[in-house]
Amino acid sequence: MGAENLVGQFHIQDFLDKIADLDLDPRIQSWYTVDVTAMLGETNIIHHEINDETGCSLIFLSKSIIHFCPNSRKMQHYPKHLVHCFVDHNDKIQQSTENNRVYSAEIFSISPSNEHLNWAVHTNSETDIPRLQAKTARWIKYLNT
Repeated sequence: MGAENLVGQFHIQDFLDKIADLDLDPRIQSWYTVDVTAMLGETNIIHHEINDETGCSLIFLSKSIIHFCPNSRKMQHYPKHLVHCFVDHNDKIQQSTENNRVYSAEIFSISPSNEHLNWAVHTNSETDIPRLQAKTARWIKYLNT
């Protein structure tokens, strides 16, 4: 097993460990443990993100992104060249409120079969901006490699 494969397997295990730590319905946990793990196999993943509230997740591969949505039991695959990133940093707002987002970013794709990827992060608080900018920077770096 080469070094690249070991790193990829580490990322898979890290992803599965984070899923296991979430307070998800046992059926969703089982779906990830059985179906998703079988689908990933020996795949080398670069990075992953998990929505702690919904259990949805993204797996970043070298040439594509896979979106997992456990509530609908969907695994959708998006070629990297069809994925885009949009960022809106509204620094004109004098005071952030619940209705005024000061920062938002999304990674999205519209595929030929009308399957849409829309993974967004946003905040109304200035203190969250550096964390979200770091996440956005990872997305942009990934899309530009």
